Amino acid sequence: MFLLRHIKTLPINLDQQMTEALLLQPHNQSEKMLTIFRTVRKPMFAGKLYPEQPDVLADMIDRACSEASTENVGEIKAMLLPYSSYDELLALLAKAYKQVEKTAPDLVVFIAPAVDTFHRIAMSGFAAFETPLGKVELSDYVRNELCDEDDDFFISEEGLPKGYSIETQLPILQRTIGRHAPFKILPILMGEQTVDLCDETAAALSEVLMSKKVLVIGHCNFNAAYQGEVMQNYLSALEALNYDELMRYAVIHGKKFGTGLGIAAIVARVARELSAKRVSKIAELLSSNKENLYLAVSFSKSTN
Repeated sequence: MFLLRHIKTLPINLDQQMTEALLLQPHNQSEKMLTIFRTVRKPMFAGKLYPEQPDVLADMIDRACSEASTENVGEIKAMLLPYSSYDELLALLAKAYKQVEKTAPDLVVFIAPAVDTFHRIAMSGFAAFETPLGKVELSDYVRNELCDEDDDFFISEEGLPKGYSIETQLPILQRTIGRHAPFKILPILMGEQTVDLCDETAAALSEVLMSKKVLVIGHCNFNAAYQGEVMQNYLSALEALNYDELMRYAVIHGKKFGTGLGIAAIVARVARELSAKRVSKIAELLSSNKENLYLAVSFSKSTN
């Protein structure tokens, strides 16, 4: 006997990568019972932003990780990370992921800004994401839990074709955490980072993830023009895990300051609910064109 979850979907433009067989049964005026047979999302940016040959990719990541140092920051529950090509950012990302290599989370939740604008929180409906190093399974159970928890969570591929931030970091996960223990992922794309969507995302994730062995990763690139007093005050709010103050920066400055200011606030609030008390800067880098400031920040339980 199969239990069909109450999940919400948006219209999807099907292509050769995604063929779904849908079984719909009316439940009430606002919900439908839905079973989806999902396929695997093939890598879209391999050979463009990172190597597509498995051996070359694995060797490049392993070499970067071997050169990275380990910081004594305690048990990491969440990280705020930048995103770009491997030529630009691999060394920084390798150091960040090395800090969590042996933490063995059952689930890694990504929260990333969408390229396109839509007033929803989108979760991919694929069964797995594939990289040149193999497949990474998505957590269908947690995906459905979030759909049940909040009306603004939808299963949709909206935003995925253009967004690369999650895909490019999966191979590093596979060569760090994945070498020690199996894990699943849940990719979440924020179509907008308004106060209402950020409030709902933070509340839903805090509720659903509370009892799980999870690592939360948010993505944000900062504008290098905001270095100085504004950045220092912002980092103070981040260190204090001050959700309201972080959202104030998101409302006032928006994407001019950072691509994921609302996401950073969500990560801080969820990390606090997961008992994180210490915020540490793992690494910092100015982009080659001097336009972006890349920060890797950890949120951990240790207070030492």
